Amino acid sequence: MDFVKIRGRDIQDCFMQMKMKYGPEAHVYEQRIVTEGGVFGSKLLAKKYVEIEIGVPEQQTSKEKVERKLEDLKELLRQKTGEDSRPKKKMLSDIKPLLSREREREKPFSNQDNFREEKIDELEFPVIPKREVKEAGLSMKEELLSREATPAIIKQPGIDSIYLKRIREKLIKEGMTTDYVDELIQKAEKHLSYIDRAKSSAVNEKIGEILEDRISVDSDLFSGTGRGKRKVVFLIGPTGSGKTTTIAKLAAKYFLHMGRMVSLYTTDNYRIAAIEQLKRYADTMEIPFFAVKDLRRFKENLSRDGAELILIDTAGYNHKNPDFLEKMNSYHDAFSDRDQVENILVLPSIISTSNMKSVIEAYENVGYKRIILSKMDEADCISPPLELADTHGKSFAYFSIGQEVPFDMIPASKKIFADLILNPEKMKDIKGEAFAVANT
Repeated sequence: MDFVKIRGRDIQDCFMQMKMKYGPEAHVYEQRIVTEGGVFGSKLLAKKYVEIEIGVPEQQTSKEKVERKLEDLKELLRQKTGEDSRPKKKMLSDIKPLLSREREREKPFSNQDNFREEKIDELEFPVIPKREVKEAGLSMKEELLSREATPAIIKQPGIDSIYLKRIREKLIKEGMTTDYVDELIQKAEKHLSYIDRAKSSAVNEKIGEILEDRISVDSDLFSGTGRGKRKVVFLIGPTGSGKTTTIAKLAAKYFLHMGRMVSLYTTDNYRIAAIEQLKRYADTMEIPFFAVKDLRRFKENLSRDGAELILIDTAGYNHKNPDFLEKMNSYHDAFSDRDQVENILVLPSIISTSNMKSVIEAYENVGYKRIILSKMDEADCISPPLELADTHGKSFAYFSIGQEVPFDMIPASKKIFADLILNPEKMKDIKGEAFAVANT
């Protein structure tokens, strides 16, 4: 039996730390109130803490420890999702009854507030030109409603296949541009015989192959990292895109399952809850965590950090804060030649195509090459990100398909992405990675 002391703000905080770090086998032997600080050794202005002394069984094997940490992470996520009360996923089939009822009422569709049934977490986006302001607040579902309610007159090219026509109409309605879709359709026509054009399976297979050719993936965070260099990844993206949960998933994957030495940092000093959440993830996995307060302390922590991979959470890009780009550059300057620094954009799937385009273009000023597509399980369709990534020369690193850490994230896959674009109903069947425990 080993004896350990735990200190916290109150007794509940101590019990939570005990449960997360040592599990149900730990037992409390003593508890006390301790003070620290004070003016000239007195208790004036001293801080009070609760300290407990617990007994834990002898050291477990590495595999048992890792498995226990995974269970703790799952429990932590269950508590969090219980508080969030996230809205249930809506599919395209759920939207159709709404449209039918509205058509019967014969009311104009210009007022989008009539259709807003659920409110997605507020996202902050870069400055959007005035001509785009009308759609700035649209979710992906609302944009689909708008497209179906006010259908544009789409000039049909000379397509002799009913299945190609249906795919064309579907992709345009979901947010892809007409020119981009027509390019895909024309390429499919060239590679399909007259007989194959009359077969649904043959048409879907060929379109899937063409979509796969347009998708670029690179899931190795150490990709392009020179030998002996330390990898540093800044996760950037708008507020509410899921950066904090994503960084916890990446840390669990590379530390618990791949045996890499990982450290977590955050430069987001605005959202205290996000800092506490990330710190709990780090404490559960027993990896270092640092909140960046100033550049001097940041450089000091980096100089003592022996991690192979440093993951850094950042604040959302607020167009009201002109110092964002300057701060990002100053953070990058804190690293030395032995560091390979990269920005990766966390892009939420649930926002409208116009907002998605604004986010992708706004973060070009910061510089990034890869995208982590988040909240895919909440999206009605995921075709717009493919075109935007293709036309802007970006690759996909990971797909986030749920809230559970670390399992609800998978390496980006061309085949899976193309299949979900053609068959969005399959999203509910996508499962996270089944990791094998590394020998840490």
